[in-house]
Amino acid sequence: MEIFGFRVEVIFLLSKNEILAYAWHHTKEKALKHMNKIIDFHDLNGEIVASKETERWLERWLDAVILQGKKFKLPKFEYKNKEIYEALLDIPKGKTIKYSEVARTSGFKFSDVLVTLMRNPFQILIPCHCLITNKGSLMGFYPLGVELKKKLLEMEGVKIE
Repeated sequence: MEIFGFRVEVIFLLSKNEILAYAWHHTKEKALKHMNKIIDFHDLNGEIVASKETERWLERWLDAVILQGKKFKLPKFEYKNKEIYEALLDIPKGKTIKYSEVARTSGFKFSDVLVTLMRNPFQILIPCHCLITNKGSLMGFYPLGVELKKKLLEMEGVKIE
């Protein structure tokens, strides 16, 4: 699958025909490894699938969130540290927020925020790409790196120095 010019392998976790998470990476093996970390962190159960139908679902949502500025809604599941994801979902398109501010507003330690972001079950849809350091620089964005993060922010109209 191609995501904004980046070729990735993407897999999905489904339960009762609902997508609970997805993971992507440069290889299917690495995507599966990442998915297993997401599953363990959030205590998820379901079937891991990869299909054109689920990829189309993701493409529609990526377009809605990045290009149209719509807000993604989490499935009705109690993800671990869900308050962090909810804080990110409140970030409007074209805006950034500091990691430390997410920690403060969500009530979690900075280190817990970082670990939770690395286990984001809906990367980009939960806009962790909008996070910047206290100095205003880009950091992280596992697993595809800051190049994708920068491109996403630029697509949303954020000027990156």
